[in-house]
Amino acid sequence: MTVSEPRRIIAKVEHLMTLVDALEQQLAASRGTAANLLSALVAELTTASAARPSANGAASSPPGATLQVNKRPKT
Repeated sequence: MTVSEPRRIIAKVEHLMTLVDALEQQLAASRGTAANLLSALVAELTTASAARPSANGAASSPPGATLQVNKRPKT
């Protein structure tokens, strides 16, 4: 191995580490954007479903309301 070989390897590793750092920053930004989009979507869906009338003309249940089902007794 020549003297220039370790220098070339070190330069290549430093270049690759710079690329890794840039990818990590892009990934963090993408995750932030995805979280913001998800929050906006949930807010839009809950607002839209609360304002939209149901099939019988009544307003739908408020966000967070649960559907109650009557169970038949066992025979």
